[in-house]
Amino acid sequence: MKQSFAVINLFISLIILISSCGRGGENTENQKPAIPGVIIPKTPLDATVKVYFENTLSMDGYINGNTEFKNVFRELLVAVENENEIDFTTQFYLINDKLTPTDFGVQTTKISEKLTPKNTAGKGNKGSSDFEEILDKILENQTGDAISVIMADFIYSPEGEKDTPSALNKLKTYTQNAFRKAGKDADDLETRIYRFTSDFNGVYYDINNKHITGIENRPYYYFVIAPSNLMPIFSNKIAPQLKNNSGYKNEALFTAKEFNSIPTQVLTSTANNGRIRSRNDDLEIIKNPKKGNLEFTVLANLTELPVDDKYLLDKKNYKLANPEFSIKDIGLVKGKNIDFSEQGAIKIDPSTLVKIKDKNFTHAILFSTEEFVSEDLEFALRKRIPSWVEEVNSNDDQRIKSDSLEQTRTFSFAHLVNGISKAYELQSGNDEYFKIIIPIK
Repeated sequence: MKQSFAVINLFISLIILISSCGRGGENTENQKPAIPGVIIPKTPLDATVKVYFENTLSMDGYINGNTEFKNVFRELLVAVENENEIDFTTQFYLINDKLTPTDFGVQTTKISEKLTPKNTAGKGNKGSSDFEEILDKILENQTGDAISVIMADFIYSPEGEKDTPSALNKLKTYTQNAFRKAGKDADDLETRIYRFTSDFNGVYYDINNKHITGIENRPYYYFVIAPSNLMPIFSNKIAPQLKNNSGYKNEALFTAKEFNSIPTQVLTSTANNGRIRSRNDDLEIIKNPKKGNLEFTVLANLTELPVDDKYLLDKKNYKLANPEFSIKDIGLVKGKNIDFSEQGAIKIDPSTLVKIKDKNFTHAILFSTEEFVSEDLEFALRKRIPSWVEEVNSNDDQRIKSDSLEQTRTFSFAHLVNGISKAYELQSGNDEYFKIIIPIK
């Protein structure tokens, strides 16, 4: 009889356990495990990585043999395959005037080995590069939880186009339109551009479609498009593995997102000239210096900004609303020092270290003014196209054979990037990552 009661009690306990686990409408993510000592693993988000290879004749030189291009591509496939935070499915496409899905009949991580001029022949029109059409196709295919990676040299070569200036303006306008349309359907899409170089074993086609051989190295790019919840996975987990390659050069980010809650701290006795007082993040000028300009330092926590230190340390990327001020220097906070770009390392005074010991400030901005201050300090970080984009742009590649600098450039690249940048600016309504106002007495 005791055995019967024991069985009945066990049966009732199982029913209670099953019903508690199956209750709808409750958030069970943070609940304790039903069975003590047993941790139920969190199911990773399902997402897709859609990799697009620009299947044109100009790209054959990157996939002819075991090139640096293939090395980076292999790293991409392996990194995606082994990413644990997201359960990724990889899809591979050849793209020109047609979108051709293929896996070459091999495992995902082996696709790079099968990507050859021979295996990509006959897949669409390889003789032209209409990037406004290519981007349209890709953005239309950007649905759900997906990261799109476009691998291309992005040399604009529209079939039958004779008027080059007109064609480049069209490229900018149509690219802008493609991204604006995508932004209306998904307003959290972000775009990152990574620039690489690779050995090149093929034919280069210039502005006049002249066939040029003997160019050994060429730039190419990864355009990565993803919603804001997935982009950090790519930029923080996958991209670093690609950037370890010697061919990596630069990157750029385009987003409509704003970062309005930037923690700041005005320093009263480090890297300053003149006497100031600070309370509650305002600034009171006690006495101007006897010699030189009034100078003071503002610390900021820029951890959440999706741009690198090279961008953050560039004074040209900031704008000041009050013309009485200028930015003298920008530095990184490293332990007990500020490592300024121009002035070098400066020790943070002990009293300041006490004030900021529980705060994670990453950057220091040194402001200067030679006039009587009549307005508050208002500064912002602009969403600018990085200077390297213009440096690698070419408007005429006819002398590429004899010009080694031209060999590092990409015909029409700035027009393409300008179109993307303008689309994000129009979507967000401004060109700033953040704006900070420091009241001044």
